Amino acid sequence: MGNLAGKTLWVMRHGRPNVPPNPLLMTKTEFNHYLHQYDVAGLSPTEARRLTAMYEEFPRPDLVIASDLPRAKQTAELFGGDAPLIVDSLFREIPVKVPESSTWFLDRRWPGEFWWSYLRSSWFFDIPPEGRKRSTERSRKAVEKIVEWQQQAEQLAIVSHSGFLLVTIHLMIQMNLIQGRWLPHIAFGQPTRYQWR
Repeated sequence: MGNLAGKTLWVMRHGRPNVPPNPLLMTKTEFNHYLHQYDVAGLSPTEARRLTAMYEEFPRPDLVIASDLPRAKQTAELFGGDAPLIVDSLFREIPVKVPESSTWFLDRRWPGEFWWSYLRSSWFFDIPPEGRKRSTERSRKAVEKIVEWQQQAEQLAIVSHSGFLLVTIHLMIQMNLIQGRWLPHIAFGQPTRYQWR
């Protein structure tokens, strides 16, 4: 792996995407439409200004890696400034979707948190589109890339998504690669600093 001790890894969830608030109660079709809107949205001008002001307190990284979804890529550009940016779809959020199958439960209107709880349960039971096993496999590939990129930079930043970051950082801590918070901040755009062991 090479000697990475003392190098800094910044990880952060993307900034708040520019999507309208979802209705209180949603059908599965409406909820899936909301998920799609979330994935194609970038940052609002207000959110970009908020992040720009916040990132003035942080050192500029030598290299930034970002998911290819607009909200992550734009956040990475703000955090990295003129640092080189690599956009990689491997760092996308864990894909989720309520199935189209018809059951009494799935054919009702529910608050958004009910749908999110359903999707979290599906992930733990490895239900498609990407369950826990596939997410972990993807995280292992991401860790290999992070190690490779970190060898090129003293300060590396990763801009991804809360679910995928939680799985990946948990894996890296289990592997005894990094030290820092057990879980990264999941507030929109908030960087978390880790040191390599």
